[in-house]
Amino acid sequence: TVYIVGGYTNEANTRSGGNVFTFPSNKDAEFNIFLDPLGAKAVIESILDVVLIPLNIQRKVSSFNHILKNLKVEKTPEAKFVHRLLSRLYHLQRKHKSYHHM
Repeated sequence: TVYIVGGYTNEANTRSGGNVFTFPSNKDAEFNIFLDPLGAKAVIESILDVVLIPLNIQRKVSSFNHILKNLKVEKTPEAKFVHRLLSRLYHLQRKHKSYHHM
């Protein structure tokens, strides 16, 4: 299963918007999909089992701690790299308001 934390869906009665702040004409754009729409399309249309976790859902349920704990158990180079990257992002998000869009 491939989990994609990306994209944005507009829920009824909410206007939280996307997280691309440098492109003001598109208030619903989500950073990951915005940067590589063809890559996202290729993965979503592939034969892989894809689970999309859109930005507005991620904002409701922050799972950084759970993800970090699971990654720490894995000992592959990829898991170690992602653990270091997400740990840094998690700490930045908690200390600096400019990272709260993640």
